[in-house]
Amino acid sequence: MFGKEPQITTGVGALLCVIGLLSRVLSDSTSITLLIPLFFGVLLLLLGWLALAPQRTKTMMHVVAALALLGVLGSLNVVPALISLATGSAEASPISILVRSSMLLLCGGLLGVCIASFVRARRARAVG
Repeated sequence: MFGKEPQITTGVGALLCVIGLLSRVLSDSTSITLLIPLFFGVLLLLLGWLALAPQRTKTMMHVVAALALLGVLGSLNVVPALISLATGSAEASPISILVRSSMLLLCGGLLGVCIASFVRARRARAVG
């Protein structure tokens, strides 16, 4: 029913971990919010690893989709910051904008992969 979705999930999780760690190292801020991508990444790594077992794949990928949706919704506040950065009046730090943009893109892409997989599985069940 599922293909490479667990591997994609672990890849996105690993990227988010790296982004979270790099943002903390490269920024002079000590804010815990810089580590949000790290927390999401660790959860996605764990869920992707659990999804490798065929009997858990369906459930874990639904949890992954929910977590990816939370990541997208939580990162949407970067859009006004991107607009202000483009106009030259950005109040947020460029690292913060880059981190939130990366999280929005990665979680959005993962959510798209999950939705496409669910649609593909539903069509396969309807045919077979």
